[in-house]
Amino acid sequence: MKAIVPSLSSRRFTELTSRAYHDQLADAARSYLMGPERLLTEESIASHRIGYVADPSPGHEHVRGHLSIPYLTPDGECIAIRFRRLGDGDGPKYRSLAGDIPRLYGTEALELGTRNICVTEGEFDRIIARQCGLPVVGTPGAKAWDPIWRRLLVQFDSVFVLHDDDEAGRELVNKISEGLDNVRPIPMTGGDVTSFFGEHGRDGLRAKLGA
Repeated sequence: MKAIVPSLSSRRFTELTSRAYHDQLADAARSYLMGPERLLTEESIASHRIGYVADPSPGHEHVRGHLSIPYLTPDGECIAIRFRRLGDGDGPKYRSLAGDIPRLYGTEALELGTRNICVTEGEFDRIIARQCGLPVVGTPGAKAWDPIWRRLLVQFDSVFVLHDDDEAGRELVNKISEGLDNVRPIPMTGGDVTSFFGEHGRDGLRAKLGA
């Protein structure tokens, strides 16, 4: 199993690779990210260092043509990268590298000093919630919850889980709630955070939480 804290050489490789992929961000990828499916701003794309694998680094040949989603520490260092297929194709939409462990996405939110925090399913929903000014971390999918992450959430008065309006989303709430009494489920009526934001906008999403 891969170590929680990667080696120095691994961190250097991942950091340089994430920056290279961000520099390779193609027009088609940028259009997808800013279009109606993802609704990201230029500022969000830059601050989250989203990239595109046009020229794969060694060992990444199988994700050529994918978006790259760096996992950044609160200090801005990339310690892992997940990949998302751009467009239709064979295989899973999301890929992690062999040996990578699941991590929370957007952990700088844990250090904002807020009394409450939000949790979303997936990286892109997390970015949308952050665009709306919410303190938020994301899981790498509804099935990727690690019980150890509860230790990071127990400090908050309320943990608002902005979950997809489906069975998998409700199951995620159940997993997060085990051992915590501060969890507040917030179903994204009719879809997920991104679709709810697309329909109701920033103010609508914030009002859903009473923010």
